[in-house]
Amino acid sequence: MKNYPQPPDFSVSQKLYRCLLRAYPKAHRAEYGAAMAQLFRDHCRDSWNESRNWGLLKLWLRILPDLARTSILERLAALNERKTMTDKLANLFSSRSVPATAFWRAFVLVFLLIFLASVVMTYLSPEAYASTARIKVEKDNTVTPGVTAGNDPNFLQKTFEIIQSQVVLDPVIEQLKLNEKWGKKYNNGVALKTAITLQILQPRLALQPVRNTELINVTVYSEDRNEAAQIANAIAQSYQDYRIESQAGKLGAQIPKFSTVEIVDTAKPGLAPVRPNKPLNIAFGAGLGILLALIVGGISALAAFLIRKRTCKIPATT
Repeated sequence: MKNYPQPPDFSVSQKLYRCLLRAYPKAHRAEYGAAMAQLFRDHCRDSWNESRNWGLLKLWLRILPDLARTSILERLAALNERKTMTDKLANLFSSRSVPATAFWRAFVLVFLLIFLASVVMTYLSPEAYASTARIKVEKDNTVTPGVTAGNDPNFLQKTFEIIQSQVVLDPVIEQLKLNEKWGKKYNNGVALKTAITLQILQPRLALQPVRNTELINVTVYSEDRNEAAQIANAIAQSYQDYRIESQAGKLGAQIPKFSTVEIVDTAKPGLAPVRPNKPLNIAFGAGLGILLALIVGGISALAAFLIRKRTCKIPATT
C-alpha cells in the first residue's frame, strides 16, 4: 500500500474528532477518550493511505452518524442507569430537571446535529474551479464625452446580455464540442442538444466589471480546471468576433458603432477549487448551530423552570 504525506486536513480531522468527543459524558471520556482518539488516528491513516481525501471523507461519513447516536445515548444513560429509554427522554422536562441541565442537553444535541450536517454537506458538495479572462470593451465615438463602458450601467447591461446569449455562447458550444463532452458526463454518453448545453453553461458564467474602467472579467466555473479556462477564453474570443462582425455590418443595419473588443488577459487553469469554501461553510455551520442551540436550549431551560416551579407549588399528599 502506497503511503502519501499527511496533508493539513489529516491533522484537522484529528483535532475535530477530539473536540467532538466532548459530546460524551465526562466519565466516558476519562475511561475511553484516549483509546477512541487513538483508534480514530489509526483509521485516518488507513483511509488516507487507501484513497487520500476521498478516504477521509468516507471515514467521516461512517463516524459522524455513529458519534451523534452513541453520544446522545451515553448522555441519557448517565442520567440514571436503571431508567428505561422513555424515562430518560422524559427526564429532559421532568419536574426534577434543573434548567441549566435541560439547557445543556438541548444545546449539545442541536449543535451537533447542525454542525455535523454542515460538515457532511460541505464534503459531499462537488468541487469547482474558476478561471477568468479579462476583456476591454470600448464604446463608439457618439456617446457622451466622459462616459465610459465601466460606468455606464445601460451599456454594461446590454453587453452582459449579449455575452450570455446564444449569439455568443452557441459558437463556444460548437467549438469546444460541449454537446458531446457534457453528454458523456451528464447524459449517459448521449450528446446533448445545444439548448440544453446552453442552460448548463449560462449559470456557470459570471461577468464582473472592473470599477471605473472599460474592463470586464469573464469567469467560468467547472469541475475541470482546464475546461473552465478553455470556456472562458472561448467566450472572450466569441464576443470579440461578434463585435467585429457587428461593426463590419453597421452600414446595412441600424446599430451603434462599436469598436473592437480587446482580450487583455487570457484565462489560466485554477490552482485550487473555489467552491465549496470548506472553512467558511464549516464556520457558518458552527455559528448557525450555536445560534439555534442557544434558542432551543433557552426554550428547554424555560420549560424546565416553569414545570419545576409549578410542581413545587403542589402540596405533598400524605
